[in-house]
Amino acid sequence: MLIKKELAAIPLLSFPKIPQKERRRCNFAASAKICALPKSGNILIVDIFDAKNRLFQLRFFSDGATYLVCSSYPAEKWLKRNPKNILGYADVASTKKDDELTGEFLKAGKSSWRYSHTLGSHLDAFACTVYAKKQRQAEERKYELMKTHFDMFPEYPEDLTSYCENRVFEHTYIFIDKISNGYRKAVCGHCQRNFKLKKDKANPGSFGVCPKCGFNGKYRGTWIDKLIEDKAKICIAHRLSGQLLLRWVYVQRIFNGTKYKYQFYDYFYNLYLHTLRGDTIYSYVYMMVMYRGWDWYRKKNGTVNYEWAHIYTQNLREVFGDSYYHVDLEAGLQNAQKISFTGLLDNLKNIPVAEYLFKSGLSALAANIYAEDLCEGNGFFQVLGVSKQYLPLYRKFNVGLYEHKIIKASTTWVSMESFAKFRELKAEIGDTADIINLLEQMSFERFVNYFSKQKMVCKRKMKFLLTQYKDYISMAQGLKADLSRKSVRFPQNIKKSHDLILERFNKVKHEIEDANFRQATEKLYAGMSEFKKGSFCVIFPQLRSDFITEGQSLNHCVGADTYYKNHLEGIRMIFFIRHITEPTKSFVTMEIDMRELRIRQLYGFGGCSPPTEVRSFANEFLRGLQPTT
Repeated sequence: MLIKKELAAIPLLSFPKIPQKERRRCNFAASAKICALPKSGNILIVDIFDAKNRLFQLRFFSDGATYLVCSSYPAEKWLKRNPKNILGYADVASTKKDDELTGEFLKAGKSSWRYSHTLGSHLDAFACTVYAKKQRQAEERKYELMKTHFDMFPEYPEDLTSYCENRVFEHTYIFIDKISNGYRKAVCGHCQRNFKLKKDKANPGSFGVCPKCGFNGKYRGTWIDKLIEDKAKICIAHRLSGQLLLRWVYVQRIFNGTKYKYQFYDYFYNLYLHTLRGDTIYSYVYMMVMYRGWDWYRKKNGTVNYEWAHIYTQNLREVFGDSYYHVDLEAGLQNAQKISFTGLLDNLKNIPVAEYLFKSGLSALAANIYAEDLCEGNGFFQVLGVSKQYLPLYRKFNVGLYEHKIIKASTTWVSMESFAKFRELKAEIGDTADIINLLEQMSFERFVNYFSKQKMVCKRKMKFLLTQYKDYISMAQGLKADLSRKSVRFPQNIKKSHDLILERFNKVKHEIEDANFRQATEKLYAGMSEFKKGSFCVIFPQLRSDFITEGQSLNHCVGADTYYKNHLEGIRMIFFIRHITEPTKSFVTMEIDMRELRIRQLYGFGGCSPPTEVRSFANEFLRGLQPTT
């Protein structure tokens, strides 16, 4: 036991009697002593001094089990840090007697001890051992608590598989054979019943309805051997002794042949627990952990999972009661699809309008709305800022926040048919700003019809199509194209049209830049003359395109605008070094700081350093230049 009051009363030890040669070799010197104290017991004291000026640096105290350090005398602040980390020493000079005294005291009772032979290494080894033990104990406590928390979660609900099959996945698969006598034999993956279909009623990849169970299905050829794997995420709530437990589960539905099986994997836990320290939210996530691979990792207390997932609704009354902040969660979430369940619970608690939205059948908005997104007042229009005539659409599709912002920004009416097409586009939250900007220039119906066609033609994600279209319009405006013509404003294939106009745009851009460059060359190269020596010559760029060609030929970045603009201003100029026998073939690129007259960069293909003779040639050319002012 180390009692600080007792330790502070121990006088400073004397500077050690060690040879001058030994002191010169080390930055520090130390004395050691074992003291018997009334309450602390036998204590090792090590005082460390500056080897040159003999000034005190550090005190180390240990009872053989733990240690304390202070860097002032009398002691003002106590630390539990490795002396080596405080002083940064390589070694400490001390007498052989003090070395042995320190080593024997610190090694007593230890089953193992890292190799050490000096007083400084004894202290370092002991501090590392204590730290490792402390870390091990902390890890053991952490995993013990983690196990306790994980054991609180019950088994999955017995009906989870059927719940996912009927409520989570939007469709099953109808497995069809090849055509025989004008019919296909079919098996429904949901109900497993057999039936026949006319050949013109079922094609692989299209959708239909099982005539036996009425379930929507995607037709799939039985001759395809590849496994079918569908994925989803689901949030399940539990209550244990009045405490809320939330778990997020990866769901996998795998069809091997015509039959399915389900697999479930937990990947996030939130535990809202009453502890001696007060109410605490514990969080665990299954993730890639350094040095351990995939494993459970405890996140900072209070971290909650706001991601969207399907909600298991069958036990919500059991967990939250018949009313949670005046709403029936189980009834209101029956057709909710994916929402942020944690966001919903928070908003119902903190934002009064969330109750109105939830009771109106708008659970996605209730879960994701923010106070700043709401208008003042009561009623649909007053709260959301859109006509109440949209309420059926909002209910049917359970409109989310980013979708609401897009509808609100539309200058034309958004019909249910158009919104259903918009959903099929599968735009992401990050696309919201671009979509809103486009809706300032076209109707919502035009937008969904055009991009639905582009998605079918180009077979690319919405983000890609939006970027291509935005760039296309920008370049068309730069080229003064007639965007009032429908065929120009809405090209048949946006990717092909984008690539074609990009070539024209770059050509026009470079023609303008080349013209500007020609006007500047007379002044830019004033006082410079052709330079040839030995096997090499210097070529002066004459066009903007020369920079691009050089960069492409040598696979480096000299074609970027920065180099061209700096060259044009005469600040950092670019010169091409070529073989005299091949003056048009790129070889080495040189960048010169014209104010300091020094070579900043000299690179060949791929940024490689050129041969010595090329560098000597470049330096000779440099000596003939005059600095710019």
